Amino acid sequence: MRKLLVNRIVLDASAVLAMILAEPGGEIVDALLDSIESNPEVQVAISSVNWCEILTRMQREKLGMSTMRLTSVLAGVDLFPFGKNEAEDAAGYASVNRALSLGDRACLALAKSLGATAWTAEQLWARCKLDVPLKLIRT
Repeated sequence: MRKLLVNRIVLDASAVLAMILAEPGGEIVDALLDSIESNPEVQVAISSVNWCEILTRMQREKLGMSTMRLTSVLAGVDLFPFGKNEAEDAAGYASVNRALSLGDRACLALAKSLGATAWTAEQLWARCKLDVPLKLIRT
């Protein structure tokens, strides 16, 4: 596993959706995204699986935000493909807790791969024995 970098963050779809929907904790994600511009040492990433989850929710619920607008909101966030290594790690997280969705596991796998902290709104993650540092955006 790579060395953990405090300034490296992987966003779960739930964290981005909390920001978009103005849910509790969303303001923390908004502040993080604002800091990308002013602090080049902050690196924020998202898995292509989580990107798909966000787009799907926006389309299903007709949230009124275009893909272009979302791309603008997430400017500075690096989009990572869901590759073979991430797929293998994500599959392994299924044995940690059966309630972890594919999106959850994709986020965790990318965080593990990058040596990053996973940011989420999913309280379930705090009850799981994970090998990835977590930041719950709401308590």
